[in-house]
This record gives sequence, structure tokens and C-alpha cells, in this order.
Amino acid sequence: MSDLRRLIAQAREGSAEAYCALVRVYQARVRTYIGRFIRDANVVDDLAQNTFLSGYRKLDSYRGDASLGTWLLAIARNEALMYLRDERLRRDREGSGLSSWLARSARERAVADEPVASHESELAALEECLDGLHEHSARLVREFYFEGRTAREISELSGKKEVSVWVTIMRIRRALRECIEARTSALKAL
Repeated sequence: MSDLRRLIAQAREGSAEAYCALVRVYQARVRTYIGRFIRDANVVDDLAQNTFLSGYRKLDSYRGDASLGTWLLAIARNEALMYLRDERLRRDREGSGLSSWLARSARERAVADEPVASHESELAALEECLDGLHEHSARLVREFYFEGRTAREISELSGKKEVSVWVTIMRIRRALRECIEARTSALKAL
């Protein structure tokens, strides 16, 4: 039995520790997905937390037809849609035309979004591409994107110029984008 299946089985039996381990596995994926629709990091945090709470409560209804990650992304999508709907209603009440239009536009993008499975394949490709990075590049990505350090902080720690850090980050992003596109197009060709 795989580690994920074991964790899912333990979480279904009531193990909060197992479910916390599952949250750690899927947290970045869920936050990234919600962040595609909502730009406020605090709201993304709240919706991700709601997603995992809802997933915990509904874990008995998880049939295993799709991966747990896909199932959680479906819950996250519903959380984001409810938030965007409520935000649109709030802004409509306040009478702000532009704000209302922006909320409605974000909601329409979320509704018309590509299937969750496609997003899953992009995230899987990203993980594979990140694993293939040179150690220095992987450390830079981890510090900047996952640990939240600024380019200035990284430059001070590494002794490199800030502009050099920015250029390197941009090069890594371009390489990751090309890698992801190559992997996802190869999957589509199958």
C-alpha cells in the first residue's frame, strides 16, 4: 500500500496526524490553485484552510475515483467560487461598478476554468521540472518562492548583487515554463 493510501486510510479512521500529513502534501497545490482566481494571500490562506476542513469532514465521501489531490482541488474550486460570489454580492450592494465587474470577471474565469485534471498535470510537470533543477537554482527557488525571502535578502545572504539574483530568478522561471510546456504537450500527444 502506498504511503498516500495508508495516510488516507488512517485519516478515515480518525487519525488527525495522518490528515495533517496529507495537508502538508497537498497544501502548496491547493493554495496555488486558489491563487489563480484570488490574488489576496490572506483570502487564499482562509480558503485553503476551509478546503482542508471541508475535506476532513467529507473524507468518508471520498471514493477514490480520482486522486485525493484532484478531489481537494474540486473542493477548493467550490470554496473559491462561493467566495467570489459573496464578494460580488457585497460589491454590488456597495454600488462599486468597477469592483463588481472585477469580481464577476474573476468568477467567470473560475467557472470557465480548464478541468482540474489539466491543472493537476501542470502541477505534476512543475514538480518534475523543479526536481530536475541544479542544486543552486533549486535553493534559489525554494528561498524566493517557498520561504518568501526577497531578492535583496537573498543577495545579502549569498553575497551576489540583487540584480544578479533577479536575472537568475527570471532565467529559472523561463526554463521552468519551457520544461512544463514540453512535458504537458508530450502528455497531450499521448
